[in-house]
Amino acid sequence: MSQFHVRRLEHPTPAQLDAVVSIATKAYASDISEYVYTGGDTALAGALWRSMINAGVHSGVLYVASAVTVPEPEIRPEAIHAIGLWFPPGQQLYSTPEQRALGFTDLIARIAPEYRTWLLNDFSAKTRELKTRIFGPTMERDTWYANCIATDPAYQGRGLASAIIERVLADAAATHSVVALGTQNEKNAAFYQNLGFVERGRLDANTPWGTFTGNVFIHEPGLRRDKNEA
Repeated sequence: MSQFHVRRLEHPTPAQLDAVVSIATKAYASDISEYVYTGGDTALAGALWRSMINAGVHSGVLYVASAVTVPEPEIRPEAIHAIGLWFPPGQQLYSTPEQRALGFTDLIARIAPEYRTWLLNDFSAKTRELKTRIFGPTMERDTWYANCIATDPAYQGRGLASAIIERVLADAAATHSVVALGTQNEKNAAFYQNLGFVERGRLDANTPWGTFTGNVFIHEPGLRRDKNEA
């Protein structure tokens, strides 16, 4: 049983939301995904993560984990040390006008036109093709899908991300649902495999910032999981 406190933030305060966005921004700094989804303008990274978190609070599930040893009635922003943004079965990131109005539409408008066209028409088509090949036409919407898992760099390696994933695996097991996620580096791939996830597909896409390697993993009910700290 994890010693960390994991809870869902259903109605984050502005300060809590700022803390969550800050963690994602710091954790993904210099990751190629940040360049891809901002059209190379990393000054937009905060807007990227805020749009995603806003959409997740609206239609998904936002979990946060704290290394604070004593549970708090309301988690302080400075006590949020890791986050996990998931969309449960029936929901999907940016899939509704309401979600997109929470920052995504504005973000896309701020990306340089040549990169915006590439992102929406080229790169996104490749990722959709990969997910369709793995999940079928609707299965991503039928899974618990992680769009962001991040730990404050100062707290990495302590098991906070593992604690959040364990919570979601328990949620999914209650309804016999598949859990799915993607990653862009081998270290994270090994971490997810140690938690019982199985790689089901890979995308190697040329981008203006280098090769984007995306590995897609799933965890099906009943699979054995080995505990790993991260």
